[in-house]
Amino acid sequence: MAMSNRGVVALLSFADSFTVLNGMLGIFAIFLLLSGHLRWAFSFILLAVLADGLDGTVARRYGSSVGLYMDEFADTISFCVAPAVMVFVAYDASFSVSLHNVALLFAGGLFVLCGMLHLVRYHLGEEPYFVGITTPAAALTVVAISILGLPWWMAVGAMVAHAVLLVSPLPYPRLEGWLAAPAVAVIVVAAALAHHEEVVYLLLAGSLAYAVLGPPYVHFRGLQECSG
Repeated sequence: MAMSNRGVVALLSFADSFTVLNGMLGIFAIFLLLSGHLRWAFSFILLAVLADGLDGTVARRYGSSVGLYMDEFADTISFCVAPAVMVFVAYDASFSVSLHNVALLFAGGLFVLCGMLHLVRYHLGEEPYFVGITTPAAALTVVAISILGLPWWMAVGAMVAHAVLLVSPLPYPRLEGWLAAPAVAVIVVAAALAHHEEVVYLLLAGSLAYAVLGPPYVHFRGLQECSG
């Protein structure tokens, strides 16, 4: 095959630059977390969500043959690993034996594992909707709870619940058209004003609304299309 004689850089397209940006933002978010800069890390993860959305939009017209593989790795870093690390840092988790630490470590590991499984399922599927909640949506809920400093058991509950939703067969809508505008606006404002709790609470409310209302919305739209 001709592809075997080309370096991987030559296989990249314009759309893949957003995938690279997504992954790099996730990596730097982890570095910021390890340095104790939680709010900057929070903003970087939100910017990674925006980069992922741009990647999906542009890839439909200018995507490359390696884009799907790169997207999976970038999403794993930004929306699975980075949120788990943020919870670990925000709630001062350690490997000493206590309910607090064991619960956080178990929930974080489960969240990352189910996120990876979801991404594999996504790339194997051809449905016009997402099967299971998306990794960016799950990440938004987890990082919002962490940056708000809500009780640690809420972070554990959010990670376990979203881990289940990630590998569930529930359908979730793609945020396109009129659905995308308010989501993008909230994410942009939250990334710029991460120190304002009211904005972060709005982001949390939006991500939870998507988690709860997403499947009924897809079902309702399906009924409308069948009746139409």
